[in-house]
Amino acid sequence: MHVVKAEFMRFDEVALPALIDAVGVYVIWDSQAVARPSYIGEGVVLKRLSEHAGRFAKPFDGYLALLGDRTGRAAKSEAELVEALLLEVAAQTDRLPPNNVAPGKTKGLDRLFRSHGVVRVAVSGWDPLAIPWQSRRMSSRKTIRLEDLGGVIGIEHNWRLRRLQS
Repeated sequence: MHVVKAEFMRFDEVALPALIDAVGVYVIWDSQAVARPSYIGEGVVLKRLSEHAGRFAKPFDGYLALLGDRTGRAAKSEAELVEALLLEVAAQTDRLPPNNVAPGKTKGLDRLFRSHGVVRVAVSGWDPLAIPWQSRRMSSRKTIRLEDLGGVIGIEHNWRLRRLQS
């Protein structure tokens, strides 16, 4: 089993020096987001967030999970995996961001399945799919589990369908 640990922090909890060359996954909630995040992305976090600065309504808030630095290829492939799986969970729970036009990159999954058979992402800290101004730290981890079921990839997670506001 291959395990990726992603501890999500609020944007305002992360010091600037920690972001220099850091690779990770981020979830942007702009000021117009009501029930779904505005965007889920991955990459060199500081660079990517600055590229998005003019694209989203300010102020924006959100979460990020740092997975390594620019020098680590493993961090980049893990960030791509976490992004793709968060997008899939978001789609299944009615939280798909309106600004993500492409699905996440899953090119590394074949190699992981050949080597490990099962891939699990352990999400801790803040729930990245929860509205930041209404959220609190998760009391237990959320998990996303992928398993190759004879050529068909099965996905299991413990997020619930989004509650509709009345």
